[in-house]
Amino acid sequence: MGSIGIEPGQITSREDIKREWGGGVQGGIIPSDTTPNVFIYSDPAEAARYGYHWDGWSEDDSKEPVFLYTGTGNYGDQSTKGLNGSVLRHKEQRRSLHLFVFHSDRPRGGKLHTYVGEFEVDPDLPYVREDGLDRDRKEMRSAVVFRLRPVGRVLRAPANGSETANDASSGEGELVPVESVEVTESERDPTQGGKAERKEGQLSERYREYLVGLGHDVHRCRVRPNSVLRHLFTDLFDATANELYEVKGTATRNAVRMAIGQLLDYRRFIPSKDATLAVLLPERPADDLVALLNECNIACVYEDGKGNFIRENSL
Repeated sequence: MGSIGIEPGQITSREDIKREWGGGVQGGIIPSDTTPNVFIYSDPAEAARYGYHWDGWSEDDSKEPVFLYTGTGNYGDQSTKGLNGSVLRHKEQRRSLHLFVFHSDRPRGGKLHTYVGEFEVDPDLPYVREDGLDRDRKEMRSAVVFRLRPVGRVLRAPANGSETANDASSGEGELVPVESVEVTESERDPTQGGKAERKEGQLSERYREYLVGLGHDVHRCRVRPNSVLRHLFTDLFDATANELYEVKGTATRNAVRMAIGQLLDYRRFIPSKDATLAVLLPERPADDLVALLNECNIACVYEDGKGNFIRENSL
């Protein structure tokens, strides 16, 4: 365990590492078959093609920075077994973790990598799970994102910073202007298609204008649950009425169910913990769905087809 005889910042190739220390030349996680080491190769640009957007240095609110590294597995929920298990349980297996980041392609094929240094998984929080698209960018899945802490001297290059927000150990929430938020692929509701999403955006804007016309102060909330890397954005938050809205572009059962779960999730982190909840729909849903919302103490707000907004709730 320990040093592999090269210094942080040194540029090398997979072939050189394999020749001296064992392992292979393919894949991102390579346990050596001849030495007690696991080699990790990070290429953020390549990873982004497969739906990974977390790799790189991230500030930790309570400790020294960590390097975030997404586990292997391009389809379906990633497991903590197999190659990912070799990272997670490297101490149990008495192996050292050595991290390399992509440097450049070689003229005759292959790649060169910069040695960053030796790491270990954070003993307090070895990894977090993040939702992301699969390799074909068609299905959402749960990815394992390891939190790696330096062991001794390492290279911390600004170019290798993570695209995510700083790594937070506690949840947070704040109000942001409605106009300042763009919905990313990972935030899109899988129950809706493109047409429903367009209807959702148009409905949200009409209702925002309606509330502003009443003199209300309307925002969105930006929240981040405990140990989650990516910020989440709510739909409308009426600060005057202290009410959080989830907007859907369709009044289907799946959309209403999704809205209930999202509201209960968001409410844990928005600045106002006693806010009331409401679902905004383009039309009145089925009677039993209105009843379901009422049982959950969530108001049902919808358009009546004439540009008017109708509200039904149990409060």
